Amino acid sequence: MSFTSSVLGQEHLSPSSDKTLVILKVLNPDDSPYKNALVKFINSSMIEFKATTDNNGVLRTLLPIGNKFMVTCGELKNERLINLSNRGYATWTGTRYTCRFIKFTFNFRDYQNKPIYQESIFTVLDSGDTLIEKTNQDGNAKFFVPIERVFEVSTKHKVIKRFEIPDDGYEAISLSFKYRGQSSKAIEKEEKEDQLAQIEYEKLQKTRDSILAYEDSIRSTQPTGIIFFASDKEMRYLGEISVFDGGKEGDKLGTVNAVWSCHSGPGVKDAEVTLEKTKGNYSYYAKSSQGYEWEGYYEITGGGWKTIILEISEGKKVVN
Repeated sequence: MSFTSSVLGQEHLSPSSDKTLVILKVLNPDDSPYKNALVKFINSSMIEFKATTDNNGVLRTLLPIGNKFMVTCGELKNERLINLSNRGYATWTGTRYTCRFIKFTFNFRDYQNKPIYQESIFTVLDSGDTLIEKTNQDGNAKFFVPIERVFEVSTKHKVIKRFEIPDDGYEAISLSFKYRGQSSKAIEKEEKEDQLAQIEYEKLQKTRDSILAYEDSIRSTQPTGIIFFASDKEMRYLGEISVFDGGKEGDKLGTVNAVWSCHSGPGVKDAEVTLEKTKGNYSYYAKSSQGYEWEGYYEITGGGWKTIILEISEGKKVVN
């Protein structure tokens, strides 16, 4: 059930023994008049009474005495009740907003405390709706957030804070929050610089890889000098060691008589067994005059020198 009061007839309304004259100014959250718009008054029995505001957001209507009404303005509602007494011939005058809300001001500054201008700020409501405002020259973005228990504030790149505001029945409250951080422009500039740096790094890496590949190809055609020597920190002597290329049936490369107590081995002029190999994988075999033997594998990449150590402690006694 609903009752409607037209704008044209509102100026001539008067209270009666069972009706209260209600003169209500309706405002939007930004304090501008909710003008030339329909407003519904709903009592506890869910009976609706309708009236239309004028150009100043003001309406006049007659409502039953002794009732309590909330108002709705389109999809918005304000649950703050209008309480009418049981006294006849009464007039009730007041102001209501179109909805209950939080006036939320978000202040955004950089790390040098300078306001960030034209930054989009996103307020995501508990209902899933999103409000978007841009910061002004003072770094402020202002929102009128409907009364909801939770809302979340973020920039384009970062979630800033989640607010939980209990509903204590107020019609409107103010809430301010200050935040320091990087603007989206600064973040995107850094990301672009990082991308350019990565591209430049990849170019340099590609050039380095090409140079190394070229040097490796040159080196691979050059022979590597190889030195065989015996090493033992305890300086034990297992007799003269014969070294063979490739295995037991390979060519004999020479004999090792000196034993070194370190892994650096002899220099070229003091080496007893030397040879040259080009790039590839090779094997060797060595046997001492006292019946100990060694065998192993080594890789040659080309160029330079390579030492192959015959560890005395690793020699194995040949079982006949």
